[in-house]
Amino acid sequence: MMFKQLTAYWRHFFKQIELNFRQLINQISQLKQAIASLKASSSQLQASLPQLESLQDDIERSVAKFEFKTQPRLERIQQHLDHIQAELNKYQPKK
Repeated sequence: MMFKQLTAYWRHFFKQIELNFRQLINQISQLKQAIASLKASSSQLQASLPQLESLQDDIERSVAKFEFKTQPRLERIQQHLDHIQAELNKYQPKK
């Protein structure tokens, strides 16, 4: 009777080890796939970096050009607003 209990215990013990080992193998396989995916994504990102840098340069040039062209207009608008405000101030009742 004791022998049967020991045999069942060891059989269960080894099945648990086998199950744990299979789970470990599956997890390692998933990890390998994740690493491969990460490598592919990293390669794609590195390949697109020069294009992104070029795009950034283009955007910075466009913004600088826009600011250069709009600055005189903004100054004239501000002058007109100052003039309008000065004229309005003339007609406000004094306290």
